[in-house]
Parts: sequence; structure tokens; C-alpha cells
Amino acid sequence: MSAVEFRRRASVTQAGETLWRAHDDRLEQLSPDGQLVLTVPYANVRRVRLAFAPGRFQQSRFLMELEGTRSKLSLTNMHFKGVANFEDRFDTFEPLVRKIVQGVAGASPAAEFRAGEKPAYYWLMLAFNVAAFGLLALVVLALPIGLGDVSLTSLVKLGIILFCLPLLFSWALNSRPRRFDPARDLDAVLAARSK
Repeated sequence: MSAVEFRRRASVTQAGETLWRAHDDRLEQLSPDGQLVLTVPYANVRRVRLAFAPGRFQQSRFLMELEGTRSKLSLTNMHFKGVANFEDRFDTFEPLVRKIVQGVAGASPAAEFRAGEKPAYYWLMLAFNVAAFGLLALVVLALPIGLGDVSLTSLVKLGIILFCLPLLFSWALNSRPRRFDPARDLDAVLAARSK
């Protein structure tokens, strides 16, 4: 079967695009000049984690982590074009992810497949967001508002709460740490990016 390729430049320190090539039994990293830099045999992978992990300048970032007994590799769909300027290359990243997940599932039956954030980070962020929304709701409710005394500020704050709550619920649902079956659940894990 043919290899799947994905190209990206990770940061300003990288001179050109790195080529990631997924074969049936391994993942390879090639430098911009074509030199083989890294080979990851799927049989050595102990954990695969996939997560929709947006950032300030990378709102559509999707993360894949491969973890072995002594090492970890992180790869995303975002290509560095310039300072605070990233290109989403999910259309070529998704086939790479699918090929790697299929390869790891076949070569390393004991591998663990996880989706979502890391548990400690998820619970910390969830607690922070719930506390922030709770405090904002308390401020809006504590404002002395009588009939005919509804200020624009209180309406704006209420609008922010009502707008952001569905986003919080969507993030909490799609980013929750969980196991997934690579044969059955991969489409749903990848679809979290578009929700």
C-alpha cells in the first residue's frame, strides 16, 4: 500500500517544510533537504492521543501525540507561515492520522487510544471556566436592576454568558479525556474539530 505524506513548517526556527511520511508499519520524518531524521515503528507506540486543541493564533489546531516507552512525538495540522500567521493543513493531515492510527492498531495491539485533553489540564480548565462564568453570572445578578433600570452593561454581560455557555458545553463534551476504539470511533474523534 502507498505511503501518506504531510508537509509542515513548525516554527520560525525551521528553514523549510518537514515531510512526514506514514507507511503501513512506520512513520518517517524527513528534513527539508530530504534526509531521514526519524523513524517511528508502529510496534513501539504505546499510546496515541488525538485532540482538538485550538490556541490563540491556531484556532483550528488538531493534535496527535504518539508515545512510546521512553519518548513522545507531537504533531499538528498547523503550518507556520509567519509570526502569528498559521495555515490549516488538515486536509492532508487527516489522512496521515488515519494511516498512523490504523498502523498502530495493527502493529501494537496493546496500544492505548485516547481522545481529548490530558486529564489534569482538562479538569483544571473546566474548573477555571465554570468559576469564571459563575462569577460573571453573580456580577450580573448582583447589579441593582429595577423595572425600567436595565442598563446596557448588564444586558451585554448577560449576552456574553448566554453566548459562551454553549461554547463551554461543546468544549467540555468534545475535549473530555476518554478512550476510543480506533476501528469504530476514529471518525467521531476527528469530527470534534468541526463541532
